Amino acid sequence: MDELDELRRLTELLSKDSGEADAAVSAWSTQQYTGTADHDGVVATVDAVGNLVALDISVVSKRRLDGVTLGDAVVAAVHAAEKAAATAKATMLENLRVGAGPSFADRFGEAQRSFESRSGINPDPR
Repeated sequence: MDELDELRRLTELLSKDSGEADAAVSAWSTQQYTGTADHDGVVATVDAVGNLVALDISVVSKRRLDGVTLGDAVVAAVHAAEKAAATAKATMLENLRVGAGPSFADRFGEAQRSFESRSGINPDPR
């Protein structure tokens, strides 16, 4: 195989992988994720990037819990939904590859660590 044939093969592979990546990102970006607390009496729903889109509190939870405990349950449900969204994003990025190269998650992780070491900024101090 000469160099031109190899370049054609790599171009076709990149085009195919790019289409698959677009489809995977599009599917992920339209998903919503839920988290619950208080025996499913508090349900938080977030979009793919973690924005809160819905919060449902059952009548039982509203009547049974005092304000502080209800607030804690809301925060717990939101955090659980955010964690589900983050897990889905990590899984999606881990499955995205171009050819036999490293996953997008590996590439983004390297870029983030490089940015943090050069800037001294850690965007997620948890």
